[in-house]
Amino acid sequence: MSNTKPSATAPSSPVHIRVPLNTHPSHLLTPGTNYGAILDDSNSSNFYFSAHGDSHYGSPSSFRGHLESFAGSYSRASALYMAENLSIAPSSNPASKHGEDFLEEAMTEEEQNKAKLLPLDHTLTQTLSLHGFPQLSRPTTVASMISQQFHANSSIPAVAVPRKSTFVQSVFNSVNVLVGIGILALPLAFRCAGWLFGSLIFLFCALSTNYTAKLIARCLDAWPNSTTYGDMGAAAFGDRVRTFVSVIFVVELMTIGVAMVVLLGDGIESLFPSVDMISLRIASFVTLTPMLFLPIRKLAYTSLIGIISCTCLVTIVIYDGLSKKEKPGSLVDPMTTEVIPSELYNLPLSFGLMMSGFSGHAVFPAIYRDMENPKHYETMVNLTYVITMGVYITMAIAGYMMFGLETMQEITQNLAATPGYSKWINRLAIWLIVLTPIAKYGLMMNPVCLTYELWMTGYAKVETWCKFHSWRRHFVTGSGKIIASLLVILIATVFPGFDRVMSLLGALFSFGISAIFPLICYIKLFQSEISAKEHVLIYTLLVISTAMAVAGTIWSFLPNDL
Repeated sequence: MSNTKPSATAPSSPVHIRVPLNTHPSHLLTPGTNYGAILDDSNSSNFYFSAHGDSHYGSPSSFRGHLESFAGSYSRASALYMAENLSIAPSSNPASKHGEDFLEEAMTEEEQNKAKLLPLDHTLTQTLSLHGFPQLSRPTTVASMISQQFHANSSIPAVAVPRKSTFVQSVFNSVNVLVGIGILALPLAFRCAGWLFGSLIFLFCALSTNYTAKLIARCLDAWPNSTTYGDMGAAAFGDRVRTFVSVIFVVELMTIGVAMVVLLGDGIESLFPSVDMISLRIASFVTLTPMLFLPIRKLAYTSLIGIISCTCLVTIVIYDGLSKKEKPGSLVDPMTTEVIPSELYNLPLSFGLMMSGFSGHAVFPAIYRDMENPKHYETMVNLTYVITMGVYITMAIAGYMMFGLETMQEITQNLAATPGYSKWINRLAIWLIVLTPIAKYGLMMNPVCLTYELWMTGYAKVETWCKFHSWRRHFVTGSGKIIASLLVILIATVFPGFDRVMSLLGALFSFGISAIFPLICYIKLFQSEISAKEHVLIYTLLVISTAMAVAGTIWSFLPNDL
């Protein structure tokens, strides 16, 4: 058995970037290998890339090196954690064969044969199963295709990739996934629910998803070879559930894309109030669509803009609130707020708005499997939630106190519309929010576009047509990306309210993915082992979550006067 050796040639003064540590799909680096195969990398603990694309041993000694290490790791996690659950047809299916050929063109035969791989069942499945159940089937996923794309342009096509992530990096990636654009609507959620109901709903969403994040790990440990959210569902209900999971994740990714478009449009409108909606959507299409054509490697470091924007935004909100001595928009002289909302009609809208901030459960399986010490997983989840809840509570309380019943869909809209603040600071906040969709749109939509490409090239007639001229394959790829972006823009035009989109994301998808489905899988897998008290707890959470999900989804489409 041989180890892949790093390139002996190194450019002068390389900037070191550690290979992502926390993403399971990155283990599959070459076409034609079995899903779940991992590199035999006994010397990989100190292996990383330079920014020039060559490989090195050692560890990044500079602050920039450590920063790029975290950026690279999180960018892969954010790009792949959804895609890991988008299954494609097995290799026996012609559609799969065409799809694999479609991506293998980017890599030479020499590149495909460089890595020596070990099957996953040689490493993980013999040590992680607690119950001795049969192994799960391993379908190829869109994530493995993205992983091939990620490495296709690298001068080192297959390298030893560290398989374990540190505790700190796991927390970092988890916080980055949870803390997103949903933070902008939290003050509005408290306006809809008031202090009493708002606090209860927030605590329920946080504590219930914290609990289900831990249940996911137990479900994964119950079956050999299970590493993804889809595996958990397949273990409980059979392989057919993978199709259901794939559809759910595709729709959720599309909805996130809609939220990005709406957020970008609202940000531009805050900077240029005279622009009409159609012009905003055209500007969004022109700005965001090119992001779909960038290679996944080029999008690697843009993913950090989101957490930087959220951190800066919370800081700016607190600064603005303390610097302004009179309402509106002051923490020194807060606006009128309500303990119990005077208009209970809008209360269900807060269900989804609150829950949208806890929608990262699709990433927890990959992080759990790749933790350096899985025994610390629950501690990692708890610390992640402490940090996330701290950020959310700060924004929610400050925003609601500053603007009260005048709180708008996004807190940045209030900042832009309220006189008395430092203009350059607030413009900085708005520009950061504008940059967030631009930075993340390509990462979120990439799995959707790749799914479309694989589906199209799965048809024999399309594949035959593409083989005559190379431009035809590029035409299929490009047209798919443009169509996907047009569809997202169209939906964002029909549903222009950021509060509606985020409420739908939270009520339909976050409750379903982060609460209801893990609870159902846990009941199915451990029915005979669950204590009476835990039975009561699980069914109580299940009933409440389902009721809130249904009500929140319905209210996302009903008219309101917000």
